[in-house]
Amino acid sequence: MGVCNHRAMSAILDYFTAPSDQHAAAALDDLDDLEPDTSDEAPGASPNPLTRPRIRLTASGTPVLQVNGVEPVVALGRLEAALTGRPYDEVTAGTRSGSLVAMSDDGDSLVVTVTDELRDVLAELDADGVAAAARVWAIDEDGEPSEESVPLLAAFAELSAGAVDRGENVYCRVLV
Repeated sequence: MGVCNHRAMSAILDYFTAPSDQHAAAALDDLDDLEPDTSDEAPGASPNPLTRPRIRLTASGTPVLQVNGVEPVVALGRLEAALTGRPYDEVTAGTRSGSLVAMSDDGDSLVVTVTDELRDVLAELDADGVAAAARVWAIDEDGEPSEESVPLLAAFAELSAGAVDRGENVYCRVLV
């Protein structure tokens, strides 16, 4: 059963890949040296909300996707259920659904697992698959995918594909 809950909604969420839980535990303190976000936008321009979130690298080469509001148990559990056809309760009951890998002494940061099943299904998505997944996962009040869901899922698919290629797992560092 996962340990991460609704507290993550106001948290900073860093999704990253690592070869093992041991390596992921080190990320509790080691993801802060991200390369600067050098977007192509003009200085002073407002950020484009439809711009796809970028995967940035730490100095040690760890790929990191920083997102808001997509916590690793409920939100990603719903996504996995939608993509795999497995019931949500079964997905979130899995041993790697939000399982605690490491926690800071004061409890304000932790690293949890993302399931290998979600990593694998995301890694297989092409552009059409990302759009279809957005339609069944990120629904707004009008029953439509949110404007951010397609670019966000594309970034998650890219992070997952890289993890599969390197034989790594996906994790989430939560800073509350």
